[in-house]
Amino acid sequence: MATWADIQSWDHNAIIEAEDLIEAEVREAREIIADLEHAANDIRSQGEAPDRMRERLSEIQDKLDSRLNELTEYALATAELHGYVSRVVAIRESAYEVAAELHETIPESGYVMTPPMELSNNPDRYEKYQDLHACIKSAVDLATEAETTVGPRYRALADGQYVLSEGRHSESAGLANDADPSWTPEEVSVWWKLLSDSEREALINKDPEKYGNLDGIDMASRAKANELALNGYFDAAGNRIPGLLEKAQKEYDEAKAAYEKGRDSFWGSQYSDDEGYERLLNAKNKLDDLKAVKKALKGKDVSLISLEYGEPGKNVLAALAIGDVDNAEYVATLVPGMTTNCRDSTALNLSYASNLRAAAVKAGADPGNVATIAWLGYDAPPALPDPSVASTAQAEAGAVSLRNFMTGIHSWRAERGLDVYQTGITHSYGSTTGGIAMRSIGKDVVDGFAYTGSPGAGVASVGTLGVDKDHVWVSAVPHHDAVQGVGTDGDFGLDPKTLKGIGHLSGDASGAKDYSTYSLNPVANHSSYFVAPEPGKENHALNDLGKVIADAKER
Repeated sequence: MATWADIQSWDHNAIIEAEDLIEAEVREAREIIADLEHAANDIRSQGEAPDRMRERLSEIQDKLDSRLNELTEYALATAELHGYVSRVVAIRESAYEVAAELHETIPESGYVMTPPMELSNNPDRYEKYQDLHACIKSAVDLATEAETTVGPRYRALADGQYVLSEGRHSESAGLANDADPSWTPEEVSVWWKLLSDSEREALINKDPEKYGNLDGIDMASRAKANELALNGYFDAAGNRIPGLLEKAQKEYDEAKAAYEKGRDSFWGSQYSDDEGYERLLNAKNKLDDLKAVKKALKGKDVSLISLEYGEPGKNVLAALAIGDVDNAEYVATLVPGMTTNCRDSTALNLSYASNLRAAAVKAGADPGNVATIAWLGYDAPPALPDPSVASTAQAEAGAVSLRNFMTGIHSWRAERGLDVYQTGITHSYGSTTGGIAMRSIGKDVVDGFAYTGSPGAGVASVGTLGVDKDHVWVSAVPHHDAVQGVGTDGDFGLDPKTLKGIGHLSGDASGAKDYSTYSLNPVANHSSYFVAPEPGKENHALNDLGKVIADAKER
């Protein structure tokens, strides 16, 4: 088991260097094997000598196949280790930042005692101590997990026990023919980069639903896969595979027929009225989700970079991008809050993403260098009176998906040697989701982070968020946004407005369209942060968010 003392020497940059070296070796080995294959095929003479030459070449190729398999496993194991080290280092740094805020020193044991009476005398400091304890435990637990998962992979290679029958005649010589569901985004990026263009194309066409949602591959490939998954496609044998829209329509038609049959004939009913109606409603929601997504794709420069059909009774999850996520210098992901679903929220959140992109351009970024994402990729709580919004359970589940999504953007760019300034723009319940995700994000994955209309930061200290604290911000509209700080501190974290060291953006959204100065609705301006201004006016909150995305906002 790892200890706090053990992880003090963990170095994120050293792992990156090792990863780059191994990948270069894999690429070179694949090229050599391909050249040998061509050379063997060029021996067309017959006779004893040419036969011996072919036999000897085959023996060499078999040995090279084995070495290539081992090199590839080293590359993937190192990529997995990279993910662990990146997160451990980020959380370790967070622990030291929180400790400094509390004027504490973390000993080698990693044990820091919460002073007596903190809970009753200073509850905010008590919550910070809880954050500190959580950081230390999380870092040590992740390090231990790395030892128990990556360690055996290296040992098998060192002992000569690793075997992968991926010879030169396989679909992707020396590489796994398909992505393993257990792979991290870092592993996926390494594997995807090592594949040829034709190998990637074949995988997208073979299983578009899988590759449209695979964190760690390029977004252009994801978008292509999701278009196929949504609308249908032809497989390698020429058979047409129905798309998700057709699947949803069929499920809706069947549910409607069953419901009407049950309603008209009690004795012939397969479902009770309640069961049949629920099945019909769920099917209609899925169909409407997909129709809304398809309609959104008619917008200029919009791509579908995530599409998850989900289990029966669950909403479709999706993410839509405006701009070139793979190459833009600035990439921002908008994480919305409660009541978010594709059928009701796709168009609205896409318009918000568009407004954020325009604000970043206004702040000085080149239009071609900004991409914004409407991330409807988690199961957000529905409207009141549903009680789930009072719990962080859905935020915690969504945080894992968000962390992997943003890590995938970073890891693919890193594989290509390209920098990206990545920002999380979070709103309402989505801000708690984002805050929780940031507690375990890897080193340098996210560069800027902003809370808007937040019920709770998901943390008690800015230092816990895995981002340079000078690049963590909050915007709070002062009128008719009663959601701010409404969550319990113990579950939702502190109100981000109260976090020590956070940057305060303008909360003046009074120039936004439909901004309400006088209203009986306590949340009338809850989403005004992202609304375009009235002609001749300014939405200063939106302008400041654009500056955050373009890394142009100063403290």
